[in-house]
Amino acid sequence: MATLDVRASQTPFFSHQETSMTTALITHPSNNISLATDVSTESFLERLNEIDIYLNTYAEIKQFSGTVLIAQGSHPPITRSYGLANREHQVANTVFTKFRIGSVTKQFTAAAILQLQEKGLLELQAPISTYLPDYPEGDRITVEHLLTHTAGIPEYLNPEIFPDLLEWIRQPSTLAQLVERFQALPLEFEPGETFRYSNSGYVLLTQIIEAVSNQTYADYLQTNIFDPLGMNDTGYEMPQTVIANLAQGYVLVGDGVYLQAAPLDMSIPQGAGGLYSTTADLATWTQWLHNEQPDATVLSAAAKTMLMQPVVQMEPETSPDMFYGYGMVADTRFDQPRVHHNGGISGFASSLVHYPEDSLTIAVLSNLETAVPARIAEDLAAISFQTPYELPQPHEAIDLDPSLYEKYVGTYQLLPEMQVMIQVVEGELTAQATGQDAFVLYPMSETDFFAQVADITVTFSLSEDKTVKGLTLRQLGQELFAPKVTDSY
Repeated sequence: MATLDVRASQTPFFSHQETSMTTALITHPSNNISLATDVSTESFLERLNEIDIYLNTYAEIKQFSGTVLIAQGSHPPITRSYGLANREHQVANTVFTKFRIGSVTKQFTAAAILQLQEKGLLELQAPISTYLPDYPEGDRITVEHLLTHTAGIPEYLNPEIFPDLLEWIRQPSTLAQLVERFQALPLEFEPGETFRYSNSGYVLLTQIIEAVSNQTYADYLQTNIFDPLGMNDTGYEMPQTVIANLAQGYVLVGDGVYLQAAPLDMSIPQGAGGLYSTTADLATWTQWLHNEQPDATVLSAAAKTMLMQPVVQMEPETSPDMFYGYGMVADTRFDQPRVHHNGGISGFASSLVHYPEDSLTIAVLSNLETAVPARIAEDLAAISFQTPYELPQPHEAIDLDPSLYEKYVGTYQLLPEMQVMIQVVEGELTAQATGQDAFVLYPMSETDFFAQVADITVTFSLSEDKTVKGLTLRQLGQELFAPKVTDSY
């Protein structure tokens, strides 16, 4: 996937995808609008106009394809749909289109775990050896460690650990085979010691749900969460199953050029990222979750509160107010508490956000892997709160002598565990973050570059003698400086 995902709250289910070489139809996104809103106040109408201008701009520059829902207070939800659910057959996205939601799945997995605790079938503080007796080191890892990404279990989707990853994820796999991929590896740290995002932990939670419920993960969630809440357009995407209104996923690789997303067998994501849904169903879920009235048929009020509580700091140095709970992130934005999670999976990107104090829910689902739902959701919140935001701007590449790129070649330290390699490949400057795919950087000036397939800009810093000191990377409103550590890669 051609994003760096520099913040853990933006980490998708799957961030190590290759680019499929199957050419899809090139087309300009269509704009299909479904609107249901109370326009009784002038201020609300003004915000509605701003929302349309903002989203239309994204669609016009071909950086969004999908559906957006905004629900606030007593106003009926605003919904907007853009682009094509299937470019080969010119099928438009609508409010009924279903999308893979990637890591937004995790909060449903966590809800199932809390529900099973309320049924007396498991305990969050119990070691996972209680439920998975054969798992190595299982007596040191609790269920809560898995929920909060503090177990120290290596990431089963890391190509540096598993060089065969890109071939392996195309093949069907049982849940037991997935666990076998990583269970013999040593823990990366003492359980409970720190936060490190791990899809592997949620695969183990999937196995625990099946072990204690005697149902498959898909059946358990359908029977105990989706059906009771009337979420009729949400479910686990079983491999090879035909699902009505499910969008095809794409990757934007150039100016208006789309490719089908890299193949991914849907036996691979499990409870870490295997669900599909619609914006309406996600709004139903979120509004129910934040309703203080008890509903013991799914989760008690106490369990719902527990699901969203801040448990462990994610990035103490850079974002001290950001905490991971159980499948959800809790932090502050626009001086308001926020509960949210983002997702990314082959061909799709998603964001589900709720601001409890204003009863504001924003769901952004896209069948464009290179879209930036997290930024869209944040800017839509800014419009709702009448705070400053920026309209998306298309970048224009200039002609630059490729020989100027050579001085930028090298390795840059973006984060303690993430480096960015800058190379020159066939006369183009490319960037590649640890464990992710390379992408082209296009010049806006001799020192400023942008990625055409993601919301990324890079500025190289030069010393007085014109040597390169480092680079500044900007993505999704965040800015990070990465010093140059070597002249090689």
